[in-house]
Amino acid sequence: MNLVLDQMPAPGPLSLKAFGTLRRKPKPGVALPRLSVSLEKSTFDAKNLAAYRAICGFAQDNGTVPIPYPQVHAIHLQMHLLTQRQFPLPLIGLVHLKNRIVQERELREDEVFGVQVALVGDRVSDKGLEFDLQTTLTDAQGQQPWVAVATVLHRGKKSSKKKGPAPAPDTRLGDYKQLDAPEDIGRRYGRIAGDMNPIHLYPLTAKLLGFDRHIAHGMWSMARCASMLQNSLGRAPSELEVQFKLPLFLPARAAMRHGREGDGYTFALLGRDGGKTHLTGRLR
Repeated sequence: MNLVLDQMPAPGPLSLKAFGTLRRKPKPGVALPRLSVSLEKSTFDAKNLAAYRAICGFAQDNGTVPIPYPQVHAIHLQMHLLTQRQFPLPLIGLVHLKNRIVQERELREDEVFGVQVALVGDRVSDKGLEFDLQTTLTDAQGQQPWVAVATVLHRGKKSSKKKGPAPAPDTRLGDYKQLDAPEDIGRRYGRIAGDMNPIHLYPLTAKLLGFDRHIAHGMWSMARCASMLQNSLGRAPSELEVQFKLPLFLPARAAMRHGREGDGYTFALLGRDGGKTHLTGRLR
C-alpha cells in the first residue's frame, strides 16, 4: 500500500502517535507489511539546513546539501509510515543498526523533489526482527539521485549465544581526530532533526527507557564523522555507510580514527577514555 500526501506531516501529532505505539504487542514471527508513503513535491528548509550544517560541522552556504541531510528532512514521513496501524511494532525501543546512503550527484538546496519512504525488507536475526526502511528522492527529471536504507531492529528475546571476543583494532585507521559531544547535543540536534526521542534529551528521560543516561543521536555522530572527512575527500561524496555499535553517552569525549581506503576513507568513532567502538563506517 502506498500513501500519497500533499504536505509533510506535522511533528506534534506524530510524537503522540509514536508514544501510542507502546500499546503494540507483536507476536513472535509477526509479518511486516510492504508499506510506503510519498510526498510528490518537497523542498529543503534553508534555515533548518543552515542549522544542520552548523551542528554537524559541514561547510556553510555552498548551495549544496550534505549527504546525510535528506534523511533528516524525511523523518516525519518515516514516522508517519511507522505509526500506521498496519505496522505492528512499537516505535519506542527500536534500534538503528546501520545506515547506507548513495547519491549519484550533489543535491542543490533549492531543488524540488519527490520523496518516498518504504518498508523494503525484513528478516529474523538472533537479536530480534530487523527491517529495512528506504528513503528515495526523485528529481524533476524523474531520476533518483539520492537513496538511503536504514536497517532497524525490534529486539526479541535475548539470545542464548555467547558474545564472541571483541574485534581487534583496525590497523588501517592510523589518523586521529578528536570529537566531543556536549551534554545538550541531543536536545539541540533533536530540535533540528525532528527527533525528540527521550533517550537523547536528559538523564532522567533516558533512565525511564532503560538507559544509564541520555545518548547522542547516531545520525548526528555519523554526520559529524562525515563532515570531518569530507574536505580531505576533495570532492562530493557518493556513498556514506555506517554500522552503529554502542551508544555514545553524554557528555562524551570521543575520537574518530580514520584511514584512506581506495577512493575514500574508512573510519571508527571510539571513546577516548575506554576505547569502546561506537560506530564504524566508510565515506567515499
